[in-house]
Amino acid sequence: MKRAMLTAVCVLALVLAAGCGGKYSDVKKINEEYIEMVESYIAALDKADDKDDVVKAMNNFTDDLEDIWPRMQELREKYPELEGNEPPPEELKASMEEAEKVGAKIGTSFMKVMQYMDDPEVQAAQQRMGQVMMQQ
Repeated sequence: MKRAMLTAVCVLALVLAAGCGGKYSDVKKINEEYIEMVESYIAALDKADDKDDVVKAMNNFTDDLEDIWPRMQELREKYPELEGNEPPPEELKASMEEAEKVGAKIGTSFMKVMQYMDDPEVQAAQQRMGQVMMQQ
């Protein structure tokens, strides 16, 4: 699951990096959706009082992810110049910083999931999320 979350953060970084300019207006739109989605997920995890709340937050996030993930993958194919280890263009550096902040928030909130990692329902929700994120 950590690998899937890392993949999500990397894709988010790619999407954020591409979201600044006319050429990448479609990426910017998806980026805004994804950030809102991740922030809702983080808020739900932060408010979770028990494993049922955690499972609900994970499943709601995965439901949204099933919609947006294929569109994000299409953008990765459409803009291959934004992938790889090359530094982003100067005008995209601020977006990369934003991606790092969102990634840090996910990591902190994910600690709530870790509390319930032995629960079969949490494991199933995690597995489902990972399956969606591994689709290419």
